[in-house]
Amino acid sequence: MAPEIGSTTPVTPKGLLAIFAHPDDESYGAGGVMALAAAAGNPVWVLCMTNGDQGGRPGEMDVDHSLDPEIRRNELACACSELGVAEPIFLGYRDSGMEGWGAPEGSLARAPQDEVVDRILAVIRRLRPAVIVTFDPGGVYGHPDHTACSATATAAYRRAAGELGGPVALYHQAMPRSAVAAMQAAMAEERHRAGDDTPPSEDDLRQAEAFQKLARPDEEITTVVPITAVIERKVAALACHDSQMRGRRWDDPEQRAQLEQMFGRETFVRVDPAPTPGEMEDRFVALTWGD
Repeated sequence: MAPEIGSTTPVTPKGLLAIFAHPDDESYGAGGVMALAAAAGNPVWVLCMTNGDQGGRPGEMDVDHSLDPEIRRNELACACSELGVAEPIFLGYRDSGMEGWGAPEGSLARAPQDEVVDRILAVIRRLRPAVIVTFDPGGVYGHPDHTACSATATAAYRRAAGELGGPVALYHQAMPRSAVAAMQAAMAEERHRAGDDTPPSEDDLRQAEAFQKLARPDEEITTVVPITAVIERKVAALACHDSQMRGRRWDDPEQRAQLEQMFGRETFVRVDPAPTPGEMEDRFVALTWGD
């Protein structure tokens, strides 16, 4: 039986634990990093905090967004398989929906923070990862579950890092301000190529505005990881999330340049150990990358 963190038995943390709010967050934000880490022989896990059951039809507050949670759970299992990582772990909270929709009973937004932190901490103690990655405090575009995920995962890391065998590095997945316009233009072009000319809803417009507002200043980004070596894995993982893709596919060879523009690198802020001023890296500390 593996020794528990907090015991006097020496333990060595190993691998990467990605903590995100909904199925598909992991593939968009850190799918490439996870695939690289797994390919280099590191154990990699995904802890998903909600079942994503408000991830149905996109639209306004008065639209029914409910979706069978098993669909999204199965999609995440598919994505983990494509990335080459362990089967996902779920905390089982309901999706809170976008701000203004009204969070349902049992959702992450309505759960006591201490309870959520304790549950994440229990997973960290069981798996003993070396590195944890989660959302930055703004949650990339301010979704209530994203911000709750960042706050609780970061608090759980802080507690675990002070224990014997605890994790040694924390990263926040973040978008640099300079990349937002290019990303949105590339996604608009991709939608047009896919024949999706649906006008953006008010939620879409609010989300686009939030991307701009919550993006991190470029000088705060500490870690830029090129993932072109595993970009096909990331795209395959995204394709698993069919309920969220609105019919989009990226399997056209002519779209390779666009794919690399959209997904060719992943960006993070290293929170702990705190970087020195101006420090930059292209891989996570405490992980091997096969070199």
